[in-house]
Amino acid sequence: MLKDSGGRSGTRRFTPRATLGAGLLAAATVFGAGACSGSGSDSCVSTRAYFETEVWSSFMGSKCTRCHTPDGVAVAEKGAKLVLQPPSYPGFIDANLATLKEVSKIEYDGKSELLRKPLGEMNHGGGVQLESGSAEYKALTDLVDRLQHDSSSTSCTEPPTGALAFVKTMDAPATLRKASLDLVARLPTQAEKDAVAKGGDAALAVALDGMMKEDAFYDRLTEMFNDTFLTDKYYSYNSYDRAAIDFMNEGDYPGFDAYKQDPAPPETRQVNDALAREPIALMTWIIKNDRPYTEILTADYTVVNPFLAKAYQVNASFTDPTNANEWVQTKVTNNVGAVPHAGVISTPVFLNRWQTTTTNRNRGRARRLFLYFLATDVLKLAERPVDATKVTAQQNPTRDSALCNVCHRVLDPVAGGFRGYDDNDYEHFDPKDTWHDEMFATGFGADAMDPSYYSHAQQWLGPQMAKDPRFAISATYTAYKGMTGHDPLLYPRDQADPDFDSKLAAWSQQDSFFRTTADDFTKKGSNFKSLVKAVILSPYYRAIEGNPATPYMQTDMGTGRLLTPEMLNRKIAAVMGFRWRKTYEWDRQHDWLREDYNLLYGGIDSSDVPTRLTTANNLIGSVGTVMANEMSCRLTAYDFTNAKTSRHLFPMVDRTEVPESAGHTVDGAVLNIKTNIQYLHEVLLDEKLDINDPEIERTYQVFLDTWRELEQSGNTNMTYDCTGQWDPSTGMDLPMAVQITKDPDFTIRSWQAVTAYLMSDWRFLYE
Repeated sequence: MLKDSGGRSGTRRFTPRATLGAGLLAAATVFGAGACSGSGSDSCVSTRAYFETEVWSSFMGSKCTRCHTPDGVAVAEKGAKLVLQPPSYPGFIDANLATLKEVSKIEYDGKSELLRKPLGEMNHGGGVQLESGSAEYKALTDLVDRLQHDSSSTSCTEPPTGALAFVKTMDAPATLRKASLDLVARLPTQAEKDAVAKGGDAALAVALDGMMKEDAFYDRLTEMFNDTFLTDKYYSYNSYDRAAIDFMNEGDYPGFDAYKQDPAPPETRQVNDALAREPIALMTWIIKNDRPYTEILTADYTVVNPFLAKAYQVNASFTDPTNANEWVQTKVTNNVGAVPHAGVISTPVFLNRWQTTTTNRNRGRARRLFLYFLATDVLKLAERPVDATKVTAQQNPTRDSALCNVCHRVLDPVAGGFRGYDDNDYEHFDPKDTWHDEMFATGFGADAMDPSYYSHAQQWLGPQMAKDPRFAISATYTAYKGMTGHDPLLYPRDQADPDFDSKLAAWSQQDSFFRTTADDFTKKGSNFKSLVKAVILSPYYRAIEGNPATPYMQTDMGTGRLLTPEMLNRKIAAVMGFRWRKTYEWDRQHDWLREDYNLLYGGIDSSDVPTRLTTANNLIGSVGTVMANEMSCRLTAYDFTNAKTSRHLFPMVDRTEVPESAGHTVDGAVLNIKTNIQYLHEVLLDEKLDINDPEIERTYQVFLDTWRELEQSGNTNMTYDCTGQWDPSTGMDLPMAVQITKDPDFTIRSWQAVTAYLMSDWRFLYE
């Protein structure tokens, strides 16, 4: 969400100011004119860019895909060699270009089939699709020429960031603050700020490297990955203390039996939560130790903390046997034998979270593998309606019906990767269990699994998936959505849409960014941290203003992401110095946004509510208002109980400084009040404003109006919860000498109003 180029909004409210409705630049011209090295000549258009703009989006994506997609009549019923992947297939442009290159080699009377069949020749089932003298046919002819001949244009590459050239982005210091709150839940250190102020983006990149070594970063990754896998369904705060343990078959894993008994051992909750977090802990451990991210599918080991090690009955050495956050690499052997570890997909909680049935036969799990690790929704590979009469006419429709096998040819071989796992006791594995011979043979893509792997099929399947080009794209998508909150753009299909060119430009540029980032990720040894850093340094994370003179309908970028309840919870603590917690049971440390208000503020429970809200509604607005009011109430008077030099919020003003006296302005006090307001804007909203900025004046007016109303009432009493009598983090009483129980100058409550006003501003609730 970007700021409009008109500048500041005129009012403060919970919802964001007007966002950019027209965007970055006419990116279509970047590709349409073919200026990929700045020359502007058609000879500089890469073959890929030429195919995307002049062939696919011009006609092939609408005409040829009627029959030539995997479920199209030409492919499913006639066995056509030209199989075009739909836009739902990640990297479909490259995949289709590769297919066209192979098919273009097939010639009849010296002319490629690709040029004959669209004219209706060679008994083309689709008849005449193009006229020989049309611009479309000329574009296809030029493409075939490019594919058949290694012309100079094939080595030309489109600029990866050209369409973002007119986007105004946050500077390095502002990005540092945003990233620091996002990644490690703290404000930047003075050393980081000094380095970035001097060194710009280069120093920012170094600072990000440092942050990604902190434990808080891995807490952030845990949330990011759980948004996909939803394995926290079994974590104790989402359920009860034995939700994950109850699934474990004590016949296979006898170490868990004790934790199913009543009364349960005191560490039962820690065991349950370690088991629930095992798959994601493995992922974060791999990243923390700079191991290739591909090991989330290929690791022949798992990780355990002291509690999980005891339940699994494995020998593992720990620095602190009571530290639930200490994870070490190990292998598990149960009563059946050695567990065939294959990264995340062999962990009990992943298997239990994504269960199967005797009729589904792991196809649902296979779909999850494609979705989570290859960015492919198999259900979108076939988009034709299914004729039930034709399906039921087949004895084995999943194999023999063209209406079904378009998906099952993809799903069933991967489902076979779960052979040996029980259909009821989901984590139970027996390599001697038989598989279903009537399904497509176990494998991946065009590769069949060597039967010698049948007893540990996942250890063959995982590496096959990890080396698929879609894995790197999927990892890039994961980092992008985790850091921006947005899904990747969908390829625009409606060429009649008046905004088609702008939407295509938006998709093309984002796709270019994803491909470049994924390639860099692969070259850097599949280090996931490189993806996080690439997203943060990009305009997709940093954009604040676009160019309204250029029609561009893309708003899913840059600043203005509604913070998740977890992120807002951490930001409050980092910026305010105290958490927003319940005022009872201080020792239990109940955070409102982690518990009662989590779902109300758009969060998830990883079970019944699996998807986060990304736009504010009335409930979210109400929670934000309550938070701002309560935090300002608790912290304002408390801050004034400290010496001026030790105050976090009000270091530039005394509580005796009033704006008016006997109907006259007190100039010195007003200056101090505005100076402190200026300070609050920077601390709370990261706004560096001149003392005469209209926003400072608006905030001052909140103070002044509140003070006048209170002064006129003459009421010096304060709401009990808003007095300064105790430490907000512990509930312990402050010394009587510093306690504040009255507001004789009417300033404490005026500053409370200012603090609430700024904390309910969208810049505090969004990033």
